[in-house]
Amino acid sequence: MGIMLSHWRMDQLYRRRSMRIPFVLRWTMGAVMLAAALVLAGCSLLPVEDDRLQPPLVQPVQEKLDVVTAARGNIQTSLKGTATFVSANVKSLSFKESGGRLKSIDVTVGDQVKAGDLLVELETGDLDYQIRLQRLSVERAQLLYSQAQASGVSAFDLHLKELDLKREKLTLEEMEGRLGNARLYAPISGIVTFIEALNAGDAVNAYQPIVTVADPSRILLTYVAANTKDLLPVEAGMPVELRYKGKDYKGKVVQSPSNVPLSADKTRADRNAATIIMSMNDAPAGIRVGDVADMSIELQRRENVIVLPRSAIRSYLGRNYVQVAEDGDRRKEVDVEVGLMTPTEAEIVQGLKEGEKVILNN
Repeated sequence: MGIMLSHWRMDQLYRRRSMRIPFVLRWTMGAVMLAAALVLAGCSLLPVEDDRLQPPLVQPVQEKLDVVTAARGNIQTSLKGTATFVSANVKSLSFKESGGRLKSIDVTVGDQVKAGDLLVELETGDLDYQIRLQRLSVERAQLLYSQAQASGVSAFDLHLKELDLKREKLTLEEMEGRLGNARLYAPISGIVTFIEALNAGDAVNAYQPIVTVADPSRILLTYVAANTKDLLPVEAGMPVELRYKGKDYKGKVVQSPSNVPLSADKTRADRNAATIIMSMNDAPAGIRVGDVADMSIELQRRENVIVLPRSAIRSYLGRNYVQVAEDGDRRKEVDVEVGLMTPTEAEIVQGLKEGEKVILNN
């Protein structure tokens, strides 16, 4: 009986203590327990990872080098371009005494002219008419002088007639001189290659080139370089390879900047520094002034030297160097001294040995 009473008292004590826990706290504890149960249940739904699955290994991409072997060979530099046929005898016409107003230009470019043909004329008013009248005056004075001689007049009267005749002749010569100064005549037979763009009535200055006549029977070729440095190695007498209308011809340099006398005229000096003149051996018939031919002049040649493609040469701030391949993918920079260079090749004077592998700068 005593033991049962003790159990009853303990149960009552537990109930009393439980009633002391606040309702909110009990609700919170229940919610926490419910969330934990849900988390445990969710984790049980995830697939089980296989510990044996490893990520794939990515192999690095091997760089493929474009390599060339330094080898010995020959290299040659040439001057190549297009040469123009010109006449060796060219006359440029201008008015020397004074200018004036243009009356007419009686030829066009390409016309064949003969020596003495009238090409250009300035306005002279009625000078031509006055000359015709003056010729009549000369003729009249000549008749009077001849009559005086035949009639046996005194020496004094005969001398007066002679002076009249001289006066009329001098006047005619002066008029004809003025007319001649106002006209340009062809000094040689040839082809008109240039005419200044002028219209009737335009002002023409003294020494202004108006017409150019060239003798086509004496032909040369000229080449004008864009850069005067390209002509520094060119000397008179060098052989020239020419190709004209599909056929090959030989020629030689007859004038280069190195053998042209110095000129005080800056325009002429600049032109001479950029121009070479060549002749053609066995020139074919039918060449016209203004025709063109392909030309090639061998300048320098080196044999049994190390030659590389120009794409192997790298430059930075005036330094020339190459990259040499070592042990597969290793690179080493090597300074080099460059000699002759063509558009595609370069001579290596110093810094590189035969057989070394050089990486192209592509």
